[in-house]
Amino acid sequence: MSKVQFARIREGSVTFGVVVVKDHAVDNVGERDNAVAYWSRWVGLPTILLGANHHRFYGRGDLVRFMSNVSLDRIPWREATIAA
Repeated sequence: MSKVQFARIREGSVTFGVVVVKDHAVDNVGERDNAVAYWSRWVGLPTILLGANHHRFYGRGDLVRFMSNVSLDRIPWREATIAA
């Protein structure tokens, strides 16, 4: 079992997810699109990634631009346990 931090964000008429992942998932060109697709299915919403240590976002451009102006401590984080 693994724990994951995630948030559901609503901005105007758009609701999306943010999932905290290891930094290499954001940095790895071959892995990050698959990670976005996986977590989008898991959250059930369009989802962007946030690198755990370097705090870089990856995903849909409009969502990344919006989140780059939001303080991380204002995000309504949740934690879930998932099967590894």
